[in-house]
Amino acid sequence: MRKIVFSLTGSILILLIIIAVTGYCKYKPKPSVLEVFVNNQSALVEAGTYSLEKWGREAADDTYSDPVTLVRNDDPIVVGPSEEIMLEFENSPQTVKYYLWDVKTGKLAYKGLKGYPLKLEDSNVESGDYAMEIRAKWENGYVLYNTRIIVYNDAK
Repeated sequence: MRKIVFSLTGSILILLIIIAVTGYCKYKPKPSVLEVFVNNQSALVEAGTYSLEKWGREAADDTYSDPVTLVRNDDPIVVGPSEEIMLEFENSPQTVKYYLWDVKTGKLAYKGLKGYPLKLEDSNVESGDYAMEIRAKWENGYVLYNTRIIVYNDAK
């Protein structure tokens, strides 16, 4: 009877080890989900380029495209320069920087904007249609998110 219990316990233990090793080998870190809020408007923003490492496993992806091309056909988030752009990450990053690319020209319009939440009037952002690139960095890697925003200024 003892041999049977010992053999059964050993078999179950070996099976659990095999399942754990198989799960570990298939594991890939995934980018944090990002939701952008402006007033009562919100939008989920998908990760583009990223490089992450967790538990000794690595995952990376490169969109091979500029931010304007990625968001040109997306529905824009409309924001006034005095409104705050709030970001809600699944896991809070250590640093966040923003870059605004002019949708018409495809050129970088505003580089390295900072703020958490972001207030565009602090950087004197003019009215226009922009691709917003959000660069979030964690201890285990980075993710670039892209969304389209339209900045309007009623005063002009």
